[in-house]
Amino acid sequence: MHKTFLLTFVQGPNYQAEKSFHDQPYWENHSRFSDKLFIQKKITMCGPLADASKTLVVALGKSESSMRNLFKDDPFIKNGVLTLTHVDEWELHLNPEFIEE
Repeated sequence: MHKTFLLTFVQGPNYQAEKSFHDQPYWENHSRFSDKLFIQKKITMCGPLADASKTLVVALGKSESSMRNLFKDDPFIKNGVLTLTHVDEWELHLNPEFIEE
């Protein structure tokens, strides 16, 4: 069974503050990378905070190291647009996957 993790990313050295999140360099490649993880059900939610100071991702995996490894090839990470700062295991108590109808 996979665990749930909350990943926190902050603006990296190559983040261009004068541009919106979707206008950052490597956006198209990052978007394709994220979409692929979503389709594979490795991430369930993601996006920047309204002030773009952080980006949060809810991901499913086995360990902190597997989460770090999963995102090492993200074009935003590889090119310094974002930096992964925290990987926290999250014990969810209300999760739609576990609700019986």
